[in-house]
Amino acid sequence: MTDLTVSVDDRLADQVAESARRYGLPVEEYVERVLRAAETPGAPDREERARELARGAYQQWDEAGRPEAGSMSMAEVFGK
Repeated sequence: MTDLTVSVDDRLADQVAESARRYGLPVEEYVERVLRAAETPGAPDREERARELARGAYQQWDEAGRPEAGSMSMAEVFGK
């Protein structure tokens, strides 16, 4: 693996850190997944990039034993 060092605007760095937090990923892993999706041949669209992030988040959840702590019931999700 190669380390890649870049400089970005503080606001962008904050946005990336917040997005990584929402996905429950370390910043490095989030950036790697986003770049991998962006560099996939065929110029992936937003939906494909979202699928790539979701796939990684699902794998991480699955490998953690599918924890349900802090999850919502279907009734809570759909307000029933």
